[in-house]
Amino acid sequence: MTEPHRYTCCVRWSDVDAYGHVNNVMYFEYFQEARIMAMAEAVAADEQLGFVVARTVVDYRRPVLFRAEPYVIETRATHIGTSSFDLEAVIVDGTEALARSRTTVVAFDSATQRSRPLRPIEREGVTRILSSS
Repeated sequence: MTEPHRYTCCVRWSDVDAYGHVNNVMYFEYFQEARIMAMAEAVAADEQLGFVVARTVVDYRRPVLFRAEPYVIETRATHIGTSSFDLEAVIVDGTEALARSRTTVVAFDSATQRSRPLRPIEREGVTRILSSS
């Protein structure tokens, strides 16, 4: 199986709500940060790439708490289609999964405002984090 992309995520004091844990909306931001870094590292930086998020679902399993030590977000591709791909990301604390997201990302042409086929360089980059499980 291909290794997932790993992103370290620091919780900011302003991310914590009145209950003492990270507000549910911040999870979307954390997953977005991890997704952007995974794609930036998977595809050459000099390419003009356009993607839009078509769908994101988050499952909250255990609270993410404020602490000095960062959490790790592991991101991997689970499906690659003609013009889109699916990513799964997990916020982990050691071996425990705290939250999981599933996101469908679509290659997007800003001139036509429509989806477009994935370019070979994009497909190759996403394939590098493709899960075989």
